[in-house]
Amino acid sequence: MPSIITVGAFDSGNVADVTKILQEFDGEVASELPQLRRRQVFSYSDLYVHMQDWDVADPDEAYRIISTDPRCTRLNERLSTYFGDHAATEDWDGPVDRPTAERFYLWPAERLDDLEQTYSAVIVNTQRQEHIPEAARLFAESDATDIPQKMGTLRRQIYLWRGIYLHIQDFAVANSMEAISEVWTEGDPRFLQLVDDLTEIIPPYDPQGNSLATRFYHWAAEVPA
Repeated sequence: MPSIITVGAFDSGNVADVTKILQEFDGEVASELPQLRRRQVFSYSDLYVHMQDWDVADPDEAYRIISTDPRCTRLNERLSTYFGDHAATEDWDGPVDRPTAERFYLWPAERLDDLEQTYSAVIVNTQRQEHIPEAARLFAESDATDIPQKMGTLRRQIYLWRGIYLHIQDFAVANSMEAISEVWTEGDPRFLQLVDDLTEIIPPYDPQGNSLATRFYHWAAEVPA
């Protein structure tokens, strides 16, 4: 079940207007798009992160629907008033013509069947494309241990878009950050070492605040009983 992630400039003062547009669309149209399983929208600093989970085999199929279905294109046109373009970071060493963020890490590989019942946390930092192999290696080594289970992580996806790093974790509980904080409090040396190693290659986007994005919109398809 691939996720389509779009990122851009956003003024958090427009949350109410964007929420109204999405509520109208998802209340009237989303049920007519059976492949669309969940939509979440987050804000962070001057950014928005629009996450859509699709029940299709290929991400290209989901993007085709988003970009060609007249209902979806009308939604995109309405959102374009509030969702602007965002220039690449100064030291970005990759392409700037990709319309969506590129996923470079996924754990586990299995499908998350109860995705509609999970809660997501999005961490925003910066990253150069050259550090993809190292970041993926560090997470693969950590996810091979019991650390994800201690945190309650069900799925981890990591994306990169114009130098913006997006770390998305799905949890079974709403207070997911409490579980993450417990690992910090316990001082698990493996986790603390992972954080130190990542900080060297994935610096903060906003040095003045934490890296956790705020979810302001959520819709999920109804799951048959």
